[in-house]
Amino acid sequence: MATALLFQCLITQLMAADIAFADANVKALCVASWDTDNDGELSEEEAAAVLSLGKVFRANKTITTFDELAYFTGLKAIDDYAFYQSSISHVTFPSTVMSIGEYAFSESDIGPEVTIPGNVKVLKAYCFNSCQKLNKVMLEDGVESIGYGAFSGPIEYLSLPATLKEISSMAINPYVNAYPGTGVFIPKGDLTVQVFSEKPAPISNFAFYYVFAEGHLIVPYGCAEAYKAVSGWSHFGEYIGMGDVNRDGKVNVADIACLIAYITGDEPSQFCSQAADVNGDGDIDAEDIEVLLEYVLK
Repeated sequence: MATALLFQCLITQLMAADIAFADANVKALCVASWDTDNDGELSEEEAAAVLSLGKVFRANKTITTFDELAYFTGLKAIDDYAFYQSSISHVTFPSTVMSIGEYAFSESDIGPEVTIPGNVKVLKAYCFNSCQKLNKVMLEDGVESIGYGAFSGPIEYLSLPATLKEISSMAINPYVNAYPGTGVFIPKGDLTVQVFSEKPAPISNFAFYYVFAEGHLIVPYGCAEAYKAVSGWSHFGEYIGMGDVNRDGKVNVADIACLIAYITGDEPSQFCSQAADVNGDGDIDAEDIEVLLEYVLK
């Protein structure tokens, strides 16, 4: 009986563990909003009880990072305008969040990259619109829908999972701020998009807004023609088969040798960095060799 009581006390203490915030300003806002026991701290239990972020962080210019958002497991969605026009640069999403609301991170300092985990099924309209520091977007397996105007900014790389079911009009708008402070923007045409589905996802004709002939689409090997045949996917200037590292139109041991040579410090003349990122994590390393080797052996 005593052992059971001690165990219960330990569990209670663990559940009430205080969160160590990296950003003091984020902590202050969280404590002011959700510290229900008034101890000047926010516990994991208190964070898990939060059902909505509301306007707590909207337009706040003092916050930077919020990886502790992962403890807010009562959230099913990131509210509309939650971090709108804020100085937030990085967050870690809770495993319970299934959607990111309209304008949630619009005009914020999020970047230079953002990863959307697979538990997030829906990215609503304008959720990352006009993010001038956002260069790299990674959507993990599980994401299903990208809303109208969801991403805009100087985006250079975008990874799209095989689970995608819908890409709305103007969902991806890569641009650069031509004249900072004037609101004048010009298209950034050399966007690289990597897709992992052999079948092109349903897409609006204008989903990739301002993607010109400089755009690169990396597709599963042998699927280039399928993508070229679908309006909306047909605007790219170059179609690259994933794994065709030496760009000879084949995926074989020669590509593995080329990839190894690059990683070990050589500079292969026909090396294609876009095709070399076989696992789509944005890095070219030993993990890509493993994936490519497995593909070739099959």
